[in-house]
Amino acid sequence: MCSSAITMALQILGGLAAAGAGTARPLMAIIFGNLVNLYNSKNEKDEMARLRHEIDGKVLLLLAIFIGQWALVCTYGILFSIAAMRYTMRLRALYLKAVVSQDLEQVSESNAATDLSTNASIIEDALAEKSGTILQAASTVVTSVVISFYWSWRLTLGLVSVVVVLVLKDIITATIDGRLEKKIQAVEAEATAIAEECISGIRTVTACRATSKFGSRYADMLRKARKIAFRKSPVVASQYAITYFAVLSTYSLAFWYGTRLLEKGQIDSGGAICIVLISLNTGMNALRLLLPLYSVVSKARAAHSALTSVIHTEARLDPFSREGEPLDALYSRIEFHGVDFAYPSRPMVKVLKKLNVTFGAGKVTAIIGPSGCGKSSIVALLERFYDTSSGSIKINGTDIEYYNVKSLRSNIRVVQQDAVLFNDTIFNNVAHGLIGSRYNALSEREKRRLVIKICKNMQAHDFITQLPDGYDSIVGNRGSLLSGGQRQRIAIARAIISNPVILIFDESTSALDAESERLVQAAIDRVSRGRTTIVIAHKLATVKRADRIVMMKDGSVVEEGTHQSLLRTSDAYVKSWSAQNLAADENWVRDRRPFNNPLAHSSTASSMEKGLRLYSEKAEHTAECDEVIDMTKDDPMTFFQSVLYTVSGSRALQYVCAASMVVCVITGGVYPTQAIIFGNEVVSFQMPKWGMMHSVDFWSLMFFILALVSLFSFFAIGSLSSVGGTITAHVHREKYLRGLLAQPMSFFERPTNMPGYLVACLSSHPGHLQGFIVILISLTVTTVNLSSVAILGLIVNWRFALVAIFGAVPIISIAGFLRIQSQSRKSKSLSEPLIDSAQYAAEVIGNIRTVSSFAMEAEVCSMMAKKMNMSLRPFYRNIFITMPLFAFSHSGNLLGVTFSFWYAGTLLTQHKISTLDLWIIYFGIVTGAEASSEFFASANSIVHARSSSSRIARITSALTKPTATAAESEVEKPVSGSIAFDRVSFSYPNVSNTPVLYEISLEAQQGQHIAIVGPSGSGKSTIISLIERFYQPTGGQIRIGGSPLIATDIDAYRDRVSLVSQDTQLFEGSVRDNILLGVPAGEESEDAMLDAARKAHIHNFIMSLPEGYNTPCGRKGAQFSGGQRQRLAIARALVRYPSILLLDEATSALDTESEGEVKKALRDATAGRTTVAVAHRLSTIRDADRIYVLIKGRITESGTHEELMRKRGVYWRMCQKQNVE
Repeated sequence: MCSSAITMALQILGGLAAAGAGTARPLMAIIFGNLVNLYNSKNEKDEMARLRHEIDGKVLLLLAIFIGQWALVCTYGILFSIAAMRYTMRLRALYLKAVVSQDLEQVSESNAATDLSTNASIIEDALAEKSGTILQAASTVVTSVVISFYWSWRLTLGLVSVVVVLVLKDIITATIDGRLEKKIQAVEAEATAIAEECISGIRTVTACRATSKFGSRYADMLRKARKIAFRKSPVVASQYAITYFAVLSTYSLAFWYGTRLLEKGQIDSGGAICIVLISLNTGMNALRLLLPLYSVVSKARAAHSALTSVIHTEARLDPFSREGEPLDALYSRIEFHGVDFAYPSRPMVKVLKKLNVTFGAGKVTAIIGPSGCGKSSIVALLERFYDTSSGSIKINGTDIEYYNVKSLRSNIRVVQQDAVLFNDTIFNNVAHGLIGSRYNALSEREKRRLVIKICKNMQAHDFITQLPDGYDSIVGNRGSLLSGGQRQRIAIARAIISNPVILIFDESTSALDAESERLVQAAIDRVSRGRTTIVIAHKLATVKRADRIVMMKDGSVVEEGTHQSLLRTSDAYVKSWSAQNLAADENWVRDRRPFNNPLAHSSTASSMEKGLRLYSEKAEHTAECDEVIDMTKDDPMTFFQSVLYTVSGSRALQYVCAASMVVCVITGGVYPTQAIIFGNEVVSFQMPKWGMMHSVDFWSLMFFILALVSLFSFFAIGSLSSVGGTITAHVHREKYLRGLLAQPMSFFERPTNMPGYLVACLSSHPGHLQGFIVILISLTVTTVNLSSVAILGLIVNWRFALVAIFGAVPIISIAGFLRIQSQSRKSKSLSEPLIDSAQYAAEVIGNIRTVSSFAMEAEVCSMMAKKMNMSLRPFYRNIFITMPLFAFSHSGNLLGVTFSFWYAGTLLTQHKISTLDLWIIYFGIVTGAEASSEFFASANSIVHARSSSSRIARITSALTKPTATAAESEVEKPVSGSIAFDRVSFSYPNVSNTPVLYEISLEAQQGQHIAIVGPSGSGKSTIISLIERFYQPTGGQIRIGGSPLIATDIDAYRDRVSLVSQDTQLFEGSVRDNILLGVPAGEESEDAMLDAARKAHIHNFIMSLPEGYNTPCGRKGAQFSGGQRQRLAIARALVRYPSILLLDEATSALDTESEGEVKKALRDATAGRTTVAVAHRLSTIRDADRIYVLIKGRITESGTHEELMRKRGVYWRMCQKQNVE
């Protein structure tokens, strides 16, 4: 399904090349056997010339095999790499297509991020070089068996029993390994979900001081995965141990049984025995080479299963399908008939109950009602995000099930309360609204004119043109570089640009200041004329002009009518209307002339200013003293620095490494001992029959004893390396997350540090260190072995030893070194485009509701393909550079062997070496050098480990920094809740260096309630961020309880501060978990939780749920309405008993009834607490002890509500604009 014809052709050709490359070493066994006979032949002077000639002939054959293998390995490396890239690109594309086709509740953002980054990379790695290596090894096994049977079927059958044991071992261990690996991946996916949620909601997590709680949850999941991985260690160890035991046992059996066959004349010579032995040994070495690949294959299978299970999931609705009728009517009448609905995650809780409502064609219908009454559920059903439990929904008399889903959604445009923009330009974000409409075929120039026109209508053009790049300015992750009001205006422009048949505004002006709301509402009123429009609102002023107002409660319609008729007939509507009337008791000011303050006239200008300031690379730097780490910077450690950093992560890891070193030293005696035994076995064939039998029996017994020693030593090494790798990955993963959470807030606002990218790094970088620790232990074994055989060789015959050491070994080493360097360049060139595509996919999945709502599925899949294709050019360029070096690292040892045999023949013909010394040195040094090539085959892992260790070290360095950044020698504890701003200035560094705040001074005494009001972008939320100490001021000073905030212990301070923000963030887990999020572990109180929930007026609703406080909140609190989420957030703030309470539009998502209750609760809760409230809805702050009016970063007025109304200044004007009378 994922393979195209070209990809399959590449794989077939690559497979043939790999199969050809696999025949090289078995063919070399034939030459080796012939050389044994030659070297064991008589050495009289008259035969030296013949011997020299024959040796030269064999050496030339070896050289031809080297050239052939190099060419074939190079070929399959290129072909398989290209095929793997093409396959995984298509796999990623199909996965994204499947995810965007799923129902909203099925989409797991964290799982998708893991699948598209980690799992796809695992598959690509397995299909590229590893795939060729597997086929090459398989070819080697088959060729070895064929050659062995040809030279002596009797001896081969005797030795095949060992191979059968190996095959059975492989089947059993691979099965167990695969099952355990699947469990490990499942648990680690849960850990990734925790990390992703924590990083996505970092402001809430930091404000609640819940980083340690999330870190502990993450660590608990890693410990669970570690227990499973430890069960896997004996399986991994047995793979190594049994293989080495079988290989050495084969030597013992081959020489012992082969001499019996030689004695009976059933085999030609000692050389034939060596051909069968070396050939089968080559086959078993190929199996041994496959051992590290077993885990790669099992991981790849598990990763592939994770991706394909999503790809093969049948979607309830296919947004790519053309089936169904198009919705192309100019006017659309919408009817809900007896509709019941319950969310799939809560089937027992009915959200809508026998709902009957009609939305007239070309009419504006408003829906009002308390939070959770089902208003937003109507929108979700209309967009077909869900199906009704019973009843029907019809548009123009046709059930919506009969409409094509893409056509349906393309003709319905929704502006949500939480405006979501993509990390793209303003132009592209607005132009997304053209998708599926007739305007989508316009030229780029015509689209730009249309975008500018609509943005002017939405009062957004002025602030956009003030940005550094105008309409081409990047808005940041979810529009984070714009203020809330600016985001909302861009979202409204996106919705109406396509001139849709149906418009839905779900609290679309909730984030706007009074002036912007008036202007935008006027624009909405204009575009709503003549089209079916649904308006969901809590502010009744925004719906009073609606043709019909529908009042809902508990999932049903309770009253409906026009504004005037409801004022006459509905007590509930009149009560809500009166509660929102600001000027009902301000009659004395009506006959006075307003104060002409020039700063009061243009909130749009203020918003423009904010557009320039807030956009100003707030993502790049902040005014904090902390240095913002660049995650994209690649400054790899040296190899030895990486080693020291990796093993320093844990005391347990150091013990494991120390034990490994001891076992490595013991195991280091295996190679020299093996060389001595092998040399004596071979020269035994020169002896008379009786002496040969006795000698072979003795040395065969020695081989078997060595096999037993290897069984235990390599089991120990395998166990320790597996345990060490697991500890390394989990220790550094835990430290990495804690390091990320310790970064300043500006770190997370950099465009490059999107949550999807950080989560991918959290999985991949420690994973590279896990492979590195395994390689490190293997390298230690290789180094000890090479050193011991080198010493042995110098003792036996220094001439041949020096040539072998400085001839064969350097060739292999140089090849490996060059591959490391080329692989490093390859990784650098490919990382950026692949990271970019992974970030984009994570963003798409994180904003899946917006993608589905705007029918953008095809467009985002196309953009994903475009971003992935950007990586192809550097990939092709580098693959043709790296693969020849990769091939040389595989075949270079053949060149070393060729050179060694040639020089050995020279020494032998000159009588400067005995055959015993020749075989001891060859088998020790040259074979040992070949074994070391496995280390260089892991060059890619070393490159990744050097880079990853450097990046992890930079991030975790934040854990060692002091908690206060002041120059004072003593860190002070906060003593009270009073707040004072003394001439505080703040700016985000940019080209113009325009401050966001200009030398503002304000004060809140302990227990006082102050409010900050002003247009969008005036700096209100910046003040909250400064109080939360997300940033440091660039000028002036903030004092808490009389002490400088910068000198205050930040942890103790944040324990006393609670924040309720406009963008409410809930997390996976129960309602209980979310309310108690900010309470330190072990200090949770059931009574405190219940009390906080009652004060936030959410307790009764929670208790009405089947599972009560144990009800899962779902991804990002998706199970609850906006108002319910906000009240849960208020409960979460109150349960901490804060000294300072920060309310940033804390009641913006509440209906009038709930708002009144929560306002009353907040008044009770603020008693004795210092409260700072930011609000656009002035009715929510009229009782504040002091109100500060902020315009363009400056405080223009301050006083009580009554004092400011008497002044008839800026605040008075703002109140007039919100007067519903």
